[in-house]
Amino acid sequence: MSGLFSGIFGGGGSNTQIVIPEGEAPRAFQTVIPQKSYKDLAESMNRTEKEYNRVLDQRYDMVGTGADIGAKQRGIEMQEAASYASSLPKSETPDTSFKATPRPFDITSKGNTFQTADGQSPNTGAAAGASGSTPQTAAKEAADLRKQNAKEYYLAAVQKAKDTPRSYMPETENPGFAQNPSSIYLPKAVPSSEKK
Repeated sequence: MSGLFSGIFGGGGSNTQIVIPEGEAPRAFQTVIPQKSYKDLAESMNRTEKEYNRVLDQRYDMVGTGADIGAKQRGIEMQEAASYASSLPKSETPDTSFKATPRPFDITSKGNTFQTADGQSPNTGAAAGASGSTPQTAAKEAADLRKQNAKEYYLAAVQKAKDTPRSYMPETENPGFAQNPSSIYLPKAVPSSEKK
Protein backbone atom coordinates (compact mmCIF):
# COMPACT_ATOMS: atom_id res chain seq x y z
CA MET A 1 0.00 0.00 0.00
CA SER A 2 2.79 2.40 0.87
CA GLY A 3 4.39 1.72 -2.51
CA LEU A 4 1.23 2.85 -4.28
CA PHE A 5 1.20 6.25 -2.56
CA SER A 6 4.90 6.76 -2.95
CA GLY A 7 4.52 6.13 -6.69
CA ILE A 8 1.73 8.73 -6.97
CA PHE A 9 3.19 11.46 -4.74
CA GLY A 10 6.83 10.77 -5.25
CA GLY A 11 9.42 10.03 -2.67
CA GLY A 12 9.98 6.90 -0.78
CA GLY A 13 12.34 5.42 -3.38
CA SER A 14 16.10 5.60 -3.56
CA ASN A 15 16.12 6.55 -7.25
CA THR A 16 14.46 10.04 -6.78
CA GLN A 17 16.37 12.79 -8.59
CA ILE A 18 15.95 16.54 -8.36
CA VAL A 19 17.01 18.42 -11.47
CA ILE A 20 18.16 22.03 -11.01
CA PRO A 21 18.57 23.94 -14.28
CA GLU A 22 21.70 25.95 -14.83
CA GLY A 23 21.47 29.66 -14.08
CA GLU A 24 21.12 32.19 -16.86
CA ALA A 25 22.47 35.68 -17.11
CA PRO A 26 19.81 38.18 -15.93
CA ARG A 27 17.95 40.04 -18.63
CA ALA A 28 16.49 43.53 -18.22
CA PHE A 29 13.41 44.72 -20.07
CA GLN A 30 12.55 48.39 -20.48
CA THR A 31 9.55 50.01 -22.14
CA VAL A 32 10.39 53.23 -23.94
CA ILE A 33 7.51 55.69 -24.37
CA PRO A 34 7.82 57.47 -27.71
CA GLN A 35 8.28 61.25 -27.73
CA LYS A 36 4.96 61.67 -29.57
CA SER A 37 3.11 60.40 -26.50
CA TYR A 38 4.67 63.16 -24.40
CA LYS A 39 3.75 65.76 -27.01
CA ASP A 40 0.18 64.48 -27.09
CA LEU A 41 0.06 64.75 -23.29
CA ALA A 42 1.29 68.36 -23.46
CA GLU A 43 -1.38 69.23 -26.03
CA SER A 44 -4.05 67.59 -23.87
CA MET A 45 -2.91 69.58 -20.84
CA ASN A 46 -3.02 72.79 -22.87
CA ARG A 47 -6.58 72.08 -24.05
CA THR A 48 -7.69 71.36 -20.47
CA GLU A 49 -6.13 74.58 -19.18
CA LYS A 50 -7.74 76.65 -21.92
CA GLU A 51 -11.15 75.16 -21.13
CA TYR A 52 -10.62 75.79 -17.42
CA ASN A 53 -9.75 79.44 -18.11
CA ARG A 54 -12.82 79.81 -20.35
CA VAL A 55 -15.09 78.52 -17.58
CA LEU A 56 -13.29 80.72 -15.04
CA ASP A 57 -13.85 83.78 -17.25
CA GLN A 58 -17.54 82.85 -17.51
CA ARG A 59 -17.71 82.69 -13.70
CA TYR A 60 -16.08 86.12 -13.42
CA ASP A 61 -18.72 87.51 -15.78
CA MET A 62 -21.51 86.02 -13.65
CA VAL A 63 -20.43 86.74 -10.06
CA GLY A 64 -17.17 88.68 -10.34
CA THR A 65 -13.75 87.96 -8.94
CA GLY A 66 -13.09 87.11 -5.33
CA ALA A 67 -12.33 90.79 -4.69
CA ASP A 68 -15.65 91.79 -6.30
CA ILE A 69 -17.56 89.34 -4.10
CA GLY A 70 -15.72 90.66 -1.04
CA ALA A 71 -16.63 94.26 -1.92
CA LYS A 72 -20.30 93.30 -2.29
CA GLN A 73 -20.23 91.59 1.11
CA ARG A 74 -18.62 94.64 2.73
CA GLY A 75 -21.40 96.75 1.21
CA ILE A 76 -24.04 94.49 2.76
CA GLU A 77 -22.32 94.73 6.15
CA MET A 78 -22.16 98.53 5.86
CA GLN A 79 -25.90 98.65 5.14
CA GLU A 80 -26.61 96.39 8.10
CA ALA A 81 -24.55 98.61 10.41
CA ALA A 82 -26.25 101.76 9.10
CA SER A 83 -29.72 100.28 9.53
CA TYR A 84 -28.98 99.18 13.08
CA ALA A 85 -27.49 102.56 14.02
CA SER A 86 -30.51 104.43 12.65
CA SER A 87 -32.91 102.23 14.61
CA LEU A 88 -31.45 103.21 18.01
CA PRO A 89 -32.75 106.21 19.99
CA LYS A 90 -30.76 109.38 19.49
CA SER A 91 -30.32 110.03 23.22
CA GLU A 92 -30.52 108.40 26.64
CA THR A 93 -33.90 110.01 27.29
CA PRO A 94 -35.91 109.72 24.08
CA ASP A 95 -39.26 111.47 23.83
CA THR A 96 -41.92 108.93 24.70
CA SER A 97 -44.89 111.30 24.77
CA PHE A 98 -47.94 110.56 22.68
CA LYS A 99 -47.75 111.87 19.15
CA ALA A 100 -50.99 112.05 17.27
CA THR A 101 -51.02 111.65 13.55
CA PRO A 102 -51.92 114.96 11.89
CA ARG A 103 -54.89 114.52 9.55
CA PRO A 104 -56.56 116.80 7.03
CA PHE A 105 -59.95 116.07 8.58
CA ASP A 106 -61.43 115.67 12.06
CA ILE A 107 -61.82 112.25 13.61
CA THR A 108 -65.04 111.88 15.54
CA SER A 109 -66.47 108.92 17.36
CA LYS A 110 -69.50 108.06 19.48
CA GLY A 111 -69.62 106.91 23.03
CA ASN A 112 -66.58 106.84 25.27
CA THR A 113 -64.04 106.11 22.52
CA PHE A 114 -61.20 108.35 21.54
CA GLN A 115 -62.05 111.70 19.99
CA THR A 116 -59.58 114.05 18.30
CA ALA A 117 -60.03 117.73 19.04
CA ASP A 118 -59.88 120.37 16.34
CA GLY A 119 -56.38 121.51 15.51
CA GLN A 120 -54.66 118.64 17.35
CA SER A 121 -51.03 118.27 16.29
CA PRO A 122 -48.07 116.16 17.41
CA ASN A 123 -46.24 117.28 20.53
CA THR A 124 -42.84 118.24 19.11
CA GLY A 125 -41.63 120.28 22.05
CA ALA A 126 -40.00 117.41 23.92
CA ALA A 127 -38.33 116.08 20.80
CA ALA A 128 -36.95 119.52 19.90
CA GLY A 129 -35.58 119.96 23.40
CA ALA A 130 -33.91 116.52 23.38
CA SER A 131 -32.10 116.85 20.07
CA GLY A 132 -28.38 117.42 20.52
CA SER A 133 -28.63 118.30 24.19
CA THR A 134 -28.31 114.88 25.84
CA PRO A 135 -25.39 112.47 25.47
CA GLN A 136 -25.66 109.42 23.25
CA THR A 137 -26.09 105.99 24.71
CA ALA A 138 -23.19 103.52 24.69
CA ALA A 139 -25.13 101.37 22.20
CA LYS A 140 -25.54 104.33 19.86
CA GLU A 141 -21.84 105.21 20.08
CA ALA A 142 -20.84 101.61 19.39
CA ALA A 143 -23.28 101.40 16.47
CA ASP A 144 -21.92 104.61 14.96
CA LEU A 145 -18.35 103.35 15.32
CA ARG A 146 -19.30 100.04 13.72
CA LYS A 147 -20.99 101.88 10.88
CA GLN A 148 -17.91 104.06 10.31
CA ASN A 149 -15.61 101.02 10.31
CA ALA A 150 -17.92 99.18 7.92
CA LYS A 151 -17.82 102.14 5.56
CA GLU A 152 -14.01 102.20 5.62
CA TYR A 153 -13.84 98.44 4.99
CA TYR A 154 -16.31 98.81 2.12
CA LEU A 155 -14.34 101.61 0.44
CA ALA A 156 -11.09 99.63 0.82
CA ALA A 157 -12.74 96.51 -0.65
CA VAL A 158 -14.10 98.48 -3.61
CA GLN A 159 -10.63 99.90 -4.30
CA LYS A 160 -9.09 96.43 -4.09
CA ALA A 161 -11.70 95.06 -6.49
CA LYS A 162 -10.81 97.82 -8.97
CA ASP A 163 -7.06 97.18 -8.64
CA THR A 164 -7.19 93.36 -8.73
CA PRO A 165 -7.25 91.91 -12.26
CA ARG A 166 -8.78 88.59 -13.16
CA SER A 167 -6.41 85.67 -12.58
CA TYR A 168 -6.14 82.60 -14.79
CA MET A 169 -4.27 79.32 -14.82
CA PRO A 170 -1.02 79.61 -16.83
CA GLU A 171 -1.22 77.53 -19.98
CA THR A 172 1.38 74.85 -20.65
CA GLU A 173 3.43 75.63 -23.75
CA ASN A 174 6.13 73.20 -24.93
CA PRO A 175 6.99 71.62 -21.57
CA GLY A 176 10.45 70.13 -21.15
CA PHE A 177 9.24 66.54 -20.93
CA ALA A 178 7.74 66.83 -24.44
CA GLN A 179 11.06 68.01 -25.91
CA ASN A 180 13.13 65.03 -24.85
CA PRO A 181 13.83 62.48 -27.61
CA SER A 182 12.95 58.88 -26.92
CA SER A 183 16.61 57.84 -27.14
CA ILE A 184 17.50 59.38 -23.76
CA TYR A 185 15.33 56.79 -22.05
CA LEU A 186 17.21 53.82 -23.57
CA PRO A 187 19.56 51.95 -21.23
CA LYS A 188 23.23 52.74 -21.63
CA ALA A 189 26.11 50.36 -21.06
CA VAL A 190 28.40 51.39 -18.25
CA PRO A 191 32.09 51.14 -19.24
CA SER A 192 33.99 48.56 -17.23
CA SER A 193 36.35 51.29 -15.99
CA GLU A 194 33.44 53.01 -14.20
CA LYS A 195 32.18 49.83 -12.57
CA LYS A 196 33.08 49.41 -8.94
